[in-house]
Amino acid sequence: MLAILRKKSRAIVMGPGGLGDQIWMSGAVRYIAKQYAETHLLCSLPTLGTLTTLYSDTPSIKLVVVTTSVDSLREFVRARYKNIYACAFTKDLYARDVDMNDLPGVFYDQLEIPRSVRHSHFVMPSLPESKTMYDLVKSQLYIFVHTMSSTNVTNIVSWDINSILTIDPNVNHYASDHPWYQLTQNFVNKPYFYYYDLIKHASELHLTNSSFYVLASQISPLDAKVKLCYEREHGTVMPQYDYR
Repeated sequence: MLAILRKKSRAIVMGPGGLGDQIWMSGAVRYIAKQYAETHLLCSLPTLGTLTTLYSDTPSIKLVVVTTSVDSLREFVRARYKNIYACAFTKDLYARDVDMNDLPGVFYDQLEIPRSVRHSHFVMPSLPESKTMYDLVKSQLYIFVHTMSSTNVTNIVSWDINSILTIDPNVNHYASDHPWYQLTQNFVNKPYFYYYDLIKHASELHLTNSSFYVLASQISPLDAKVKLCYEREHGTVMPQYDYR
C-alpha cells in the first residue's frame, strides 16, 4: 500500500545548476522518478533546452526553472513538496557541504542513492544528428578537445593540429584558408548531445573539467587511448578524473 501511495505522489530534486553536474545527477533523477508519479527537477534557464532533450523520453520528469532568490526558493519548496531530494550547492536549503574532490559520488551519497546508479540509470538521448556529424570524419583519426568552459578559455592544445584533425565544440582552431577549416566549422556550437558520437569515437580526448568532460565520463566504451582532463584555471592535468 505504501508503494502505491508513493507512486501517486510527487518529489522534487535539487542539486547544482551547472549542466555537467546535471548530467552526473541524471541517473539519480531517473532512479527517483521510478518511485513517484511526478518528479520535479530544479534547473537553470541556460540548461533547460539540453535537459528537455535528456528527459524527453520520461514525461513524469518535469523541469522547474529557478529564477528566485535562495530564500524564496526555500519557501517555494517547503510549501509545495513533502518528498525532497537535495544535494550539493543547495546545502543552504537542505543538503550538507560538498567534498569537491569526490564529485559526483558525493551527490549520490547526499541523496542516499547508490553511486552505481549514476551509470546504471543513465540514458543517453539517441539523436540522428550525432551520427550525421560523426560520419563527416569517421574515415580519419581526430582529437576531440574542449578548451572553453563556463569561466574561461584554457590553452591545452599542445600537439600539431596540422598533423591530426582537431575538433573543438566551441572554437575552430584552423585559419579560414586551412584545408580543414570548412570541415571543422561543421562542429562549432552545435547542441550538446550532437557531440556524443564524436566523443565516443575520438582517438584522443583532451577536455577541461566542464560539461563535455562529464558527458565523456558517462559514455562507455570510449575508443580513445588517450583520455585526459585538465584544470580549467591553469591547464594542468587533473590528478583525479573519471573516464570509463
